[in-house]
Amino acid sequence: MEASISQVVHDAGQKLAVSTGSLADALNQTLNQLLVWPFRATKGFARDTEGQKTDIFGTLIYTVSQSQPTPERLNFNTDNVACVIDVDESLGVEQLRAAYERIACAKRLKKTLAPDVPGVPYTTVTLGIIFARDASVPFETLAEEIDRLNRQHPDREWTDMVVVLSKGIINYAVQFPGENVVGDFLPPAEGALARYSPPIYVIIVVRPTGRFAFNKMYSFLTAHLMIFSPGANLPNFNRILEGTPKKGMTLTGYQYNLSGNLMPVPRQFYNDRYIPPRPFLIEDQQGNVLSTIKFLPWQDGGVVLLKGKLPLDGLLIFLGKKALKRGGIVRRADGQISYVLPITQADFTQMLQSIQRQTNMVVKLDPSKFVFQKMMDEGSRSPFIARLLLGILRLRDVIFPDYAKRDIFDKPYEPVVEALLNTRSASQEIAQLVADHFSKLAKGEVGQLRGHTIHIEKPIDKELRKEVEIFLNSAVRALKQGMQEVTKVLGFNIGFLFKKQNAFENGVRGLEKYDPHLAAYLRETRKWSERLINSRNDLEHYGWILPKVRYTEVSGVIRANEPEISGQKVCDFVKFIMDRLICFVEEVTVHCLKAQMPVGISMTEIPLSQRESDIPERFRATLTNGGMPIWNIAYHDSLFEET
Repeated sequence: MEASISQVVHDAGQKLAVSTGSLADALNQTLNQLLVWPFRATKGFARDTEGQKTDIFGTLIYTVSQSQPTPERLNFNTDNVACVIDVDESLGVEQLRAAYERIACAKRLKKTLAPDVPGVPYTTVTLGIIFARDASVPFETLAEEIDRLNRQHPDREWTDMVVVLSKGIINYAVQFPGENVVGDFLPPAEGALARYSPPIYVIIVVRPTGRFAFNKMYSFLTAHLMIFSPGANLPNFNRILEGTPKKGMTLTGYQYNLSGNLMPVPRQFYNDRYIPPRPFLIEDQQGNVLSTIKFLPWQDGGVVLLKGKLPLDGLLIFLGKKALKRGGIVRRADGQISYVLPITQADFTQMLQSIQRQTNMVVKLDPSKFVFQKMMDEGSRSPFIARLLLGILRLRDVIFPDYAKRDIFDKPYEPVVEALLNTRSASQEIAQLVADHFSKLAKGEVGQLRGHTIHIEKPIDKELRKEVEIFLNSAVRALKQGMQEVTKVLGFNIGFLFKKQNAFENGVRGLEKYDPHLAAYLRETRKWSERLINSRNDLEHYGWILPKVRYTEVSGVIRANEPEISGQKVCDFVKFIMDRLICFVEEVTVHCLKAQMPVGISMTEIPLSQRESDIPERFRATLTNGGMPIWNIAYHDSLFEET
């Protein structure tokens, strides 16, 4: 049976990966076996009619004609150059920078404009690819350097793809507002954005394609060649991708401005800090909702999003002719999106007023009630918020890219966070109660010595017992009930951690067979979790109450002694258990999320000194092969803030 095109390309990629000698020569030979007329691949440089030329590229893909099938050796007119590929054996940051600049030079060369043939997509743009057998730095480092270089160059000079054989790909993907990634981003034809700016996010994506890296590259190249030379008998680029892993890690995003240039998405519009505006309802006279419409700020303009049966282009007329010079819409499965328009929120509001005034439709703000409730006096700079809320949820997004499926994780995790917040609040109250009482006692404000009798005017026993009860119940709820549910939905059963010793030993021995790291972690966890659970059980089932603060007189001075829980002073016990608990929730949750990551993606720990001050997350996704060092769960005695 004849091999499929995807298998042929895959096998060619594997031969390239293990080839000896010149990688560029091997790549050219492989491409010439796959390419069809009029395309050929060879070493060479490009030049334009103004005398500008590039360095020599290891691989240059060009078109030939029947009259001149073989151009001058190494010397190619840039009009015939479809793609330049900078080839390296091993790719590091310095090699990436140099290759990026060589590709930028190739993209700057002047080309004859593409003919405007109605209905025929056509481009003259030179594609730029960096191709290597291996990389000496993690993919994340390469992607971060690409972003840095992009910010120094106009987007028409950007490198389009980085390929590391048998490991992965870095390229760009397209995403519409409110949607998941929809596909790869090819550079638009010269002049294509002169009249409009598309409402898309262009995102750097790191893809763990592994042994299918060459498939991904050749498919991407084929999609470009099909519009560089329309009519060429090239294979369907989707068929080349059969069997190729589709998942990837999305990184930095860009947007088109009104001049048609890609610019970084402003930090204030990132998902971790942007609250989308409430939509407006457009109704008929009977109160039936015809559509919902809202405004989205976008670089130096704005985008209008509409859902419902009304035609968006008909509504945009109310913005006026000036605003619609770059007008147009994109139809999506669940709505319509305008191109990037030269409008502000005030212009959008005026448009709605015009619709209300000049038609028989009724426009009003969505009456749905949204409550933005302050949870605590801290934000994303707090390690607690950054790691247990934002960080965990970002990792969840890799596993559940579909918004509709995120409740699978969110529903059991939300009670854990709520219980942790209550536990932490109680621990802070306990520490404050004791500190304030002891301070006032030393100043003689809450206790007096009358002869040999100690008089305490404002005891704290009642308040202290109440907070200890809240602490113990909330901590056990987070640990036992909450984390059992979280781990269960992620495919783990840790119920034996909370059972009697024999059942625990049997359970942990069974776990050791397939997850020794977690088994070792739970053995150490047992040493403190039992103290917590036993203390809570004593409180709930056996009538234990926190002893009162004990007072003694020493040389005419009143001394207070903290009550104890499980043989430890109450403040020390609460501080220790709180720290162990939040470490447990973070590390066990991340370990279980790691096990559910898509093929080729794992988890890495960001060193403490390298965490961002705005959001000091501890963990992030990485490539299993070629990414940052893989994190494995291991018990530690370090404080939460020190890990």
